[in-house]
Amino acid sequence: MPRLILCLILSIFVFSSCSGQDNERTPLILISIDGLKPSYFDKTDTPTLDSLAARGVLAESMIPVFPTSTFPNHYSLVTGLYTENTGVISNTMYDEEIGRYFRLSDRSAVGDGRWYGGEPIWVTAEKQDVRTATMFWPGSEAEIQGYRPTRWFTYDGGLPYEARVDSVLSWLQLEDETKPDFITLYFSKVDSEGHSHGPYAQETLDALTYVDGIIGRLVSGLHDIGYWDNVNILISSDHGMIDLSDDRLVFIDDIIDLDDVNIINWSPVVMIQPTEGKTGEVYDQLKAEESNYRVFLKEDIPERWRFKNHHRVPDIVMVADLGWTITSHSFYERRGILGGTHGFDNAYEDMHTYFMAVGKDLERGMEIPSFEVIHIYELMARLLNLEPAENDGDPEVLRDIVK
Repeated sequence: MPRLILCLILSIFVFSSCSGQDNERTPLILISIDGLKPSYFDKTDTPTLDSLAARGVLAESMIPVFPTSTFPNHYSLVTGLYTENTGVISNTMYDEEIGRYFRLSDRSAVGDGRWYGGEPIWVTAEKQDVRTATMFWPGSEAEIQGYRPTRWFTYDGGLPYEARVDSVLSWLQLEDETKPDFITLYFSKVDSEGHSHGPYAQETLDALTYVDGIIGRLVSGLHDIGYWDNVNILISSDHGMIDLSDDRLVFIDDIIDLDDVNIINWSPVVMIQPTEGKTGEVYDQLKAEESNYRVFLKEDIPERWRFKNHHRVPDIVMVADLGWTITSHSFYERRGILGGTHGFDNAYEDMHTYFMAVGKDLERGMEIPSFEVIHIYELMARLLNLEPAENDGDPEVLRDIVK
């Protein structure tokens, strides 16, 4: 049995009769349903989330940072910073100062704190002697500013969702100094099915219904241990999803010589570092054929993306139009394309995502307009009675949802 699963199963046995009613700080559980598009709720049954939204706060949508990808958005959510201020500019990136690539498949890179700028909420909490526990979250495997969550785990996508929830319930019942007041939960199934089958495929909708049931397990467990009236829950996501098609392809090797460039990240945000002396030529070639994509020199990247002012951003960035794929002939022949993806301009509504809040200190039955993901950090700091670190969020944006 994998060590992580064994540890989590053993942790369940520490359940006690503690109800948590005497806790000075209301525990906060932050949940991510990766790849959750608000329009999915019109297509499938989600009784738990529907019920929670009715008694809590539901946003029209949440606007992700650019690029609309997993690591940039999860990390911006917990730091309140735009991409250019976190340095987490993509799921794949290169840093000359560090001298290596960051890739999700490289666990040593994922756990290297040098990649993560800003101060995530668990570091803010631990600095102020508030204990935290992360059941997976981008950035939580790394030591940042000399701090880690009190409990954290190397990401294991195969860990059953039931075990994740049961571990959270067990942590809330601890009676020692490691008992956390801030906890994260992460579920990737909706995103992975969206990539494999497309955003509105039955497999994707079924994944949401399944995760809805898992959150129902958490809610039932909170009732059982006497915590339901003494907890705050934020349910979030990182981006939407759009379907792809073999009829919407841009072959970059028809436009430029790939020997002239290093492509750090592929579609839909293609990050291109030309070889020395080739930047102007490569840019001119891409600009001359600009169709179904936009291409920018680093200094001309739109200010509204809050993306360009970081040294990891390369000299040229090429951004596919919504639903288009930028690829090469060899890659397409080997791999084809995904059923669906994200990463596009965050102005597209199809890239917007989900936010809902429910709990002791939150308003009931409130609907709010769309807002940017960077404002959640200030909300969490307020709910946890923490002094926030410097961030790009505005504490006034979500102030009214707190009682």
